[in-house]
Amino acid sequence: MDARVEKTWLISVNGGCPYILVVTVYNHVRLIRLDHEDVMKAKDELVRAAKKLMWERGYEATSPRDLLEESGAGQGSLYHHFKGKMDLASVALGEVSDEMRELARETVGTDGSALDRVFRYLDVSRDGLKGCRMGRFAAESSIAEASLRKPVERYFRELQEILAGALRQAQADGEIAKRLDASELALMLITVVQGGFVVSRVYRDRNAINRATETAKSLLKSLPRR
Repeated sequence: MDARVEKTWLISVNGGCPYILVVTVYNHVRLIRLDHEDVMKAKDELVRAAKKLMWERGYEATSPRDLLEESGAGQGSLYHHFKGKMDLASVALGEVSDEMRELARETVGTDGSALDRVFRYLDVSRDGLKGCRMGRFAAESSIAEASLRKPVERYFRELQEILAGALRQAQADGEIAKRLDASELALMLITVVQGGFVVSRVYRDRNAINRATETAKSLLKSLPRR
C-alpha cells in the first residue's frame, strides 16, 4: 500500500463484502475490496497480536491502538470481528488456555514413574521475568470479568488435575504416602511456580523461579512413603 497512506478503516458496504477505506495524506479516498481470505487473515492477526501483547504488557496496559498497530489490521477490523477489546482478549486467552493445557498434558505425559512425571513439570526451564502467559492476569482487576477469568481458571484447574493424577499414581506405586492429599500437593506445586514468577520479577532475577522449583522437587523426594 502507498507509503503516503494516512488512515485505513475496514467497512461494509450495504451489509455486503467488506472494503478497506483508505485516506491518504493528500485526503484522497480509495475503496479496496477484500475477499473472505483477507478478512479472516485480519481476524487471525488481531488474535495473534492480542496473545503477544497481553503476555508482554497485560490486558489493561494493551490498548486497541496497540492491537491494531501490532496486527497491521485496518482501524475498523477490531470492531468488525469482535465486540471490543475484551471480546478479542477473551478469544485470545481461550486459545492460550488451550495451548497451555495441551503443553501441560505433553509435559507430564504418561510414560515413566509417576513421580518422574511430576518432576517433568518442575524441571521445565522458565524465564521468571517473562511471567506466566496465564498467571500474569490474576494480578489485574480485569480478572473479575468472567469472560477473561474463565480461560485462565480452566487452565489452572486442568493443570492441577493433571498433576494430582500423577501424584495419586505415585501414591498407588508407593512413591509417596497415601495419607497426603494429592490435589492439595498439586496446588502447592502450581503455587510454587506462580509465586516463583512473582519473586523473579520483584528480584529482577530470571532464575529465581527455577531455584524455587528445584527446591520443590527436593521436598517431593523427601516426602514420607507411608
